[in-house]
Amino acid sequence: MLGTPKVKLEKVKVKLQNGEIIYGDKFDEKDFITLKEIFAEWVKINKKVTSLGGRGLNVPDVFSEALYCIFFNAVRTNNTAHSYDCVNLDNGAGVQVKSASIANDCTSFGPRSTWNELYFMDFATNGKIDGIIDVYRLDFALDDIILNAKKNETFKMQQEQGRRPRLSLKKLIKEKNIKPIRRISLID
Repeated sequence: MLGTPKVKLEKVKVKLQNGEIIYGDKFDEKDFITLKEIFAEWVKINKKVTSLGGRGLNVPDVFSEALYCIFFNAVRTNNTAHSYDCVNLDNGAGVQVKSASIANDCTSFGPRSTWNELYFMDFATNGKIDGIIDVYRLDFALDDIILNAKKNETFKMQQEQGRRPRLSLKKLIKEKNIKPIRRISLID
């Protein structure tokens, strides 16, 4: 049985880098315990779903975003700050948090997605879900990456067309030889 989550998350006032004030949800150690319990249940559900020939469930957004908040001193915006998933409390940076729980990801971005910092959480560090998450900070621009070679379309061009650019962040991480900046364990 899952632990009892807090009745209401603490709301924290945050100043974005552009000076705008927003409020975000603060997560703490009690929430981390709940997240570890949710992880165990999510793994069980995925095993049942895949045993019936289905696809495993994606990582819930609140799961990866709450983990980011706990380990990187941030708050979750919960749609209060543009397209940012989180805001870093140390520098007011708007953060996009992407994640995958499969060996070969296909990550999508909204047509109006923006960020000051981009992070990727790999829930399948060894090609499978084992409770270890590697976190990568992606300090390179995506705008000029060609997503459709036949049409010479870039990430930015697809956004400008109102489309959702899709690409493998894991492939880019490997190509650019980016190392994780943090490893999180969801197992005791």
